[in-house]
Amino acid sequence: MAQIEKRPTFTLDGKAYEYLRPDPGHDPEATHSWTYRQYPKVMATLPLTTGTVDVYAVAERWNPSHILVSWQDDEHHAHWAWIPAGNVRRVNDSEWDIEEYRRCPENLRGLC
Repeated sequence: MAQIEKRPTFTLDGKAYEYLRPDPGHDPEATHSWTYRQYPKVMATLPLTTGTVDVYAVAERWNPSHILVSWQDDEHHAHWAWIPAGNVRRVNDSEWDIEEYRRCPENLRGLC
């Protein structure tokens, strides 16, 4: 009996996405980490089962061709995926702050 592979999913801005987890393409020995809690803030273009979606994320690890990014969905669940390095760009603090403010519920914006 063949098993059906379940793809990981997340919800962002009320829309559900099913994403792929590409193989990072290198041996673990080729992987490096940024300093814990000093991860670069990035915009990552995630490959989906149908198309792509951009998410604000942090870059945790990298190898010569891929970057491991993590992000939170609408319910603050954490997700991780290796993304081709060309699909990841750093964002500045201002861009990051605007996105955090936008995602914060209006009634809580004074606290976010």
